[in-house]
Amino acid sequence: MAKTVSVAELGHGGASRAIRQAEQEPVLVSKANHPTAWIVSAERLAQISAARGVESDIYQRAMELLAIDLYRDEVLTLGQAAKLSGMSLSDFIDLCGRLRVPILWESAESMESDVDAWSVLLERPQSDA
Repeated sequence: MAKTVSVAELGHGGASRAIRQAEQEPVLVSKANHPTAWIVSAERLAQISAARGVESDIYQRAMELLAIDLYRDEVLTLGQAAKLSGMSLSDFIDLCGRLRVPILWESAESMESDVDAWSVLLERPQSDA
């Protein structure tokens, strides 16, 4: 039987406990007494896939897409996402290119700062040299 934890229990170290538990068996996360999510260890997911005869390639592709998504949402750095995907950094960059996920971009704050700097320069009177 799977262990069940509430979203509230995940705070204050509860998430770490739930993840440790998930290494042994899936953990069901509930919110307002309704199932919300499952926590399943990556190793266990691979074992289940292999036991069911599902190609390990499917598991690998799922990890790659998860890593891409977390990178795109700026949850992980490029290096962290590559590690999660199980790929080398250069292979992960190639995957980003194939999926048209930019690997270099500026934050909104950085772009705003650049726009402000250009505005100041454009507002300066031109001096005749």
